[in-house]
Amino acid sequence: MAAALISFILTQSIHAAPISQHPPPNSTDFSINYSDACNDLRHCRTMWSMVYSCLLTMFACVWTAIHPEVPEQYSAWSFEHGSRNLEMIWTLVSPELTVRAAWTEFSKAWRISQKCAGIQGWTLTHSYFVNMGGFFDSSKRKLVEPDGNEDPSTLFAKYPGIINKSGGQRKVAVTREGLLDRSKGSFFAKSIIVLQLLWFTTQYVGRWASHLPRSQLEAMTLAYAALSIFVSALWWHKPLDVHFSIDVTEETEPNPSSSEAVTDPVLPKTENASNPISPAAKIMEANPVWIFLVTGIIFGGIHCLAWSYPFPTRVERLLWRISAIVITVGPGPLGWALVSSTKRSEYLLTLFMLFYAIARIILFTLTFTSLRSPPPDLYRTTSWTSFIPHLG
Repeated sequence: MAAALISFILTQSIHAAPISQHPPPNSTDFSINYSDACNDLRHCRTMWSMVYSCLLTMFACVWTAIHPEVPEQYSAWSFEHGSRNLEMIWTLVSPELTVRAAWTEFSKAWRISQKCAGIQGWTLTHSYFVNMGGFFDSSKRKLVEPDGNEDPSTLFAKYPGIINKSGGQRKVAVTREGLLDRSKGSFFAKSIIVLQLLWFTTQYVGRWASHLPRSQLEAMTLAYAALSIFVSALWWHKPLDVHFSIDVTEETEPNPSSSEAVTDPVLPKTENASNPISPAAKIMEANPVWIFLVTGIIFGGIHCLAWSYPFPTRVERLLWRISAIVITVGPGPLGWALVSSTKRSEYLLTLFMLFYAIARIILFTLTFTSLRSPPPDLYRTTSWTSFIPHLG
């Protein structure tokens, strides 16, 4: 039913475009989007091309930018915790939570990498692989992941399948290339996604600089694109869509002399690398709630860019403005409620989540209903954006 509703709105939008009573001699019957403000096909676009570009960019934001955890049992239609399908839904509803999760995983992976700096070949990809449940102890039937009080390098050294100890050195048993071989995404694929996001942002800014109108759909897509650029940057070194973990087994009879010879020389380096007073360490220790607050303001603030956009009715303009304000200032009380543990904060959290959900539904609905009466200049384009490589 949702697909039928959107199709009906888009159909009405196409026929609502201003049509010249006397089209130029060279015009054809295919110029259903022709208007007096756009009479050169080299500098024009259709309603479908705009919607297609926005939907394609949103798809890149909420699907290809998601890096799920390694599932206990892989299923393409799974909606369990950590699955791609569930994370996609959460990203559609609240992309700020996805950025917050990406920051939490990045800071955790960074700390593990600093403590494993003495292991030859250890990279941020290995740390991400550990956090996402990539190593599984088949004998104990549990994931190999350090807790808050355990040194990661000491834990990993117990598993020959993770750390190979030979010749007085410790090096990774599986190289970074070996881990990325399990990934469904490559540098080229991720670059294509980032390029599409940057292209959409550039053409939006280009329309603003050329004083051309932008649609509410483009404003919402820009908000998703802005946050997805952050997510793509934080998850750049994280393997994508790994379906199965690597089974490892803890060694039963470790060699004490070999272990001491390997471990002692790297202790000072590990302590210095993870110095808690360093600026990088302070940034990584930042509360994820602040990330949620900042990204929420960015996401809602971009919706506020459509404050003065043309709307079919005054009521729709008022609803958009109120909803944009709610999702912009909402992360503040939500963040406070998350860090507080009082009964009052729980009520406040529930109340703001309700208002936030209603505001998001209103904005999503107005995004498509506003297309039924677009301004004529909405079909005009800036010619230079066509020279930038993009999809759609």
